Amino acid sequence: MIELNNKNMQKYSNKKVVFIIGTLGSGKGTQAEKLEETLGLRHFDTGPFLKELFASNDPSIEKEKTEYESGKLVSPEFVTKKVLEKSEELLAGNNLKGLIFSGSPRTLFEAERELPFFEEMVEKENIKVFYINLSEQVSMSRSFGRLICEKNSHSIPNLPEFQKIRDAGVCPEDGSKLIKKDLDTPEILKERLKEFNNRTIPVLDFMKERDYKVIEINGEQSIEKVTEDILKNFNDSN
Repeated sequence: MIELNNKNMQKYSNKKVVFIIGTLGSGKGTQAEKLEETLGLRHFDTGPFLKELFASNDPSIEKEKTEYESGKLVSPEFVTKKVLEKSEELLAGNNLKGLIFSGSPRTLFEAERELPFFEEMVEKENIKVFYINLSEQVSMSRSFGRLICEKNSHSIPNLPEFQKIRDAGVCPEDGSKLIKKDLDTPEILKERLKEFNNRTIPVLDFMKERDYKVIEINGEQSIEKVTEDILKNFNDSN
């Protein structure tokens, strides 16, 4: 586990860290990508990041891989260690204005360690928190119907504005085939919803107790309206 080291840790008070928290199908990844383009921040999506780690078939992480494939949350100790290691590496980049997270922190364990870490690195006033909220019914519908591209896992939501792309079956970003995500079965999705309610919702309460202003966004609006609401609140979210 990475420990804070005030003497050796580099500080980046000119950079920002943004957390976008939301349940399955809330579009947090899509919104992070839009903010990445608009604000010049780097989207750190822990989903693909973990998928890449597990694809290495490293026997030392077999237990975490099994949890991941069952729909349960991966060991918080493992996720936190890997996320903070990579975050420190990315923030050291000279051309990077900051990071946007769309899948972390997911547990209190992660939040209790990640927030102090980033407060030390970029200062608390440069950390922004958004919660994209939507009903479980909408969450299940969107998640079960979504597609991803075979090459880079770009997500194609189960929404009317994406129907032409879905019908074509080709990713507009990289031209690869659109496929159904392996983990998007009803059983696994229900387990992931349960995990979110039991383990991620408490993260929002912890953030509020730590005096963060958590901006709640209606996730059942159009993608464009959600983006508009986030940007409207971005400069005064703390």
